[in-house]
Amino acid sequence: MDLTKLHFQRADKQNVPHMIEIIQRCMNEVNRVDYSEEQFKKYYNSFTYEWLSDIIDTRHYYEVRYNNVIVACGGVSRDYNQENQAYFTAIFVDPDFRCNGIGTCLIQFLEKDEWCLDSSLLEVPSSKSSHKFYHKLGYEYRTNPPVFSDKDGSTIMFKHKK
Repeated sequence: MDLTKLHFQRADKQNVPHMIEIIQRCMNEVNRVDYSEEQFKKYYNSFTYEWLSDIIDTRHYYEVRYNNVIVACGGVSRDYNQENQAYFTAIFVDPDFRCNGIGTCLIQFLEKDEWCLDSSLLEVPSSKSSHKFYHKLGYEYRTNPPVFSDKDGSTIMFKHKK
C-alpha cells in the first residue's frame, strides 16, 4: 500500500453511515475478543449515528481516504477545563486495511491538528485491542499495568509534547 496516497479531510456528516460501518466492523472483528459479551454489547451499542454526528459537529474529526474510499477515521477533542490538553477520540481503521501503516499515519496526522499543536499533553482512551499500538507510538500508560474502565472499556494513555 502506498501511504503517500492517503487523503485526510474533515469528516462529512453524509459519510457517517460508512464510518459507523467501519467502527462496527472493528468492534466485531477486532475488539470483540478482548471483552466479555456483556461488556462488548454495552460498548458496541454506544457507537450510534447520533454519537458520531455530534463528534463531527463538536470536534476536529477526520476521514481518511485511499483511492477515494474511506479506510479510517479519527478525531481530536479539547477539554477547555484542562489547560493545554487535547485528546484523541474514536480512532478506527477498516479491518480490511489494518496493519498497513494507516493507523500510524492517522495518529501522526492528528498530532499535527491545531488543537494538538496548542497542547502540551495528548491523551487517548485506548481499548484492550489497541493499547499496545499506542504504546509503540510513544504513548505511556496512566496506570501500569493498564486498568480498563467498566464504563467504556478503555484505559487512558498519554504523551507529553516536547
